[in-house]
Amino acid sequence: MDFDRNDSKNPQGPDGCFDPFHPANAGLPDDLWCEGCLLTNLYASKYSEHQISRADFWIACANAVIRQTSVNNGLDLRDTFEWGRVDANSCSGQGNRLPSPRGCSQTEDVFLTRMGLTWTDATALMGAHTLGRGDSGFSGHHGTWVPNNNEAMLFDKTYYEEVFLNSWHPRNIGTPREDWTTGNGVDRVMLNTDLCLVMEIDDNMPCCTGTRCTGLSRRCPRLPDNHPRSEAFEAFREYLGGSYPNDNQVPFYNAYREAWRKATTVGQSNLFPLADNCDVE
Repeated sequence: MDFDRNDSKNPQGPDGCFDPFHPANAGLPDDLWCEGCLLTNLYASKYSEHQISRADFWIACANAVIRQTSVNNGLDLRDTFEWGRVDANSCSGQGNRLPSPRGCSQTEDVFLTRMGLTWTDATALMGAHTLGRGDSGFSGHHGTWVPNNNEAMLFDKTYYEEVFLNSWHPRNIGTPREDWTTGNGVDRVMLNTDLCLVMEIDDNMPCCTGTRCTGLSRRCPRLPDNHPRSEAFEAFREYLGGSYPNDNQVPFYNAYREAWRKATTVGQSNLFPLADNCDVE
């Protein structure tokens, strides 16, 4: 989503450009965006002639995916969408501005310092990990954030529940592939940037979360009330929607809607809301 170019102090924002050679984009299919590819053809035939930029089109596509995968299509981001972004034809090296999964210092630098968001916003955006999976052949991190591949196709609050329902153990400690998995197998994953929102892991490794800490005697402590990231912890608990189990997606969806609006408009000064109808005066 071009977060590599979002910066409130150095305004650029989404610009319809990505670096296919950057490691962060490893795993994207070769036919995602290329001459003659399906999505590119759709844009060229339906949208470019109406002066819709690639950046606007990609965000509209993301909005559609989120709506279609949310529970009962409950997260409709139409009201957050504004258009008027300007495309860039080159963005080599801009992927270096993406946050690495090392820990919350990366989240703070990108989302708070550079993009001007809050810990509440950052915690909501991290909930998008409920969709999709990591592949060790591309990112070095393997597994789903939620219980299985089927649930990884649903945009809901399961990500937040899974952090608390499982005992997460670190693996590949001290390497670029450092992350966390459960004791139930290797096909589950959490990143440092996930667990640091609720746990104090920076100075307590190796440790594990939950009560089933097989082979590890130290449990990762939860963030105390006076911790600089306590806002993230409180947001995490709010997005659970109440006592488990429940089907209340409202707190997460409302927070994601606002965080997404900020993230997709930062650095932009000439955006326009959608018209209520298509009548031409």
